[in-house]
Amino acid sequence: MALTIVLSGLVFNDISGLIKAPAAGGMPFSAGLELSVAMPLSWLSLIADYTRYAKSVKGSAWGSGLGYFIGSCWMYIIGLGVALTAGNADPSSIMLAANLGFAALGIIIVATVTTTFMDAYSAGVSFSSLCPGLNEKYIALVMAVIGTLLALVVDMEQYEGFLLAIGSVFAPLFAILLTDYFLLNNRSIRPELKANWLALAVWALGVAMYYQFLALELVMGATIPVIVVVSLLYAILGRVTNPWMCCKLSVKRSIK
Repeated sequence: MALTIVLSGLVFNDISGLIKAPAAGGMPFSAGLELSVAMPLSWLSLIADYTRYAKSVKGSAWGSGLGYFIGSCWMYIIGLGVALTAGNADPSSIMLAANLGFAALGIIIVATVTTTFMDAYSAGVSFSSLCPGLNEKYIALVMAVIGTLLALVVDMEQYEGFLLAIGSVFAPLFAILLTDYFLLNNRSIRPELKANWLALAVWALGVAMYYQFLALELVMGATIPVIVVVSLLYAILGRVTNPWMCCKLSVKRSIK
C-alpha cells in the first residue's frame, strides 16, 4: 500500500500536464474496454481461494467487491498516468526517471512476487479440487516452476492476445456459474452429476460467440453481450431440462 501511494504521488505530481495530454493511439474503444474487463476477469477465479476463510458471507462479498473495484480502478488510473507522463506504459520507466533506484526495484519485485504467488497458489487449489489426494502447496510449487519456465520463452508482446483468450474462457464460464446459482438455484454440489453436459455445451458456444462479438467491435465490447446471451440461453435450457434430469435421477435411485 505504501509503495502504491509513492507511485501515485510520482505519477500525479504534475496534474496539469496529465490533463493537457492529447489523445493518441489507434486502438478502438471496444478493444480498450475489452482489455480493461479481461484483466480483472482473469483474477476473479482467485477470489474464492481467500473468501472461503471469511467470517461471514456478506463480509466476503462486500470486502472482495469493494477491494477489487477500488484496487483495479486505482491501478488503471496509475497506468494511464504513467503512459501520459512518461510516454511509456511501463511503470518502471517513470520510477527510474524519478531516480528512485532501489525503491523502484523494490516496488517491481514486491508487485511481481505477490501476484505470481496468488497465481501459483490458485493453480494448486484448483488442481487439488480435481485430485483431492494431492497437496495444494506442492502443486503450487510445481506450477511456479512451470510458470517460470514459460516466462523465459514466451514473448511478452503476446500478452494482449493472452488476456483476450482468458476473457473468451471466463466470460461464458462465470455467466453459467452465476446463472446456475442465482437463477436456477443450484446451490449445492450434486455428487450424482458426473458432468454437466448442458453447461459444457453452452460454455463452448459462449467461447466461440466471444470471438464473433470481438470481431464486430461493438461499443460495449465482447464480454458484456456474451455474458447476457449465455446467461439467458443457459437459464432457458436449464429450466427446460432440469425437470427431466430430476425425473431421470429418481428413476435411477428407484432401480437401485
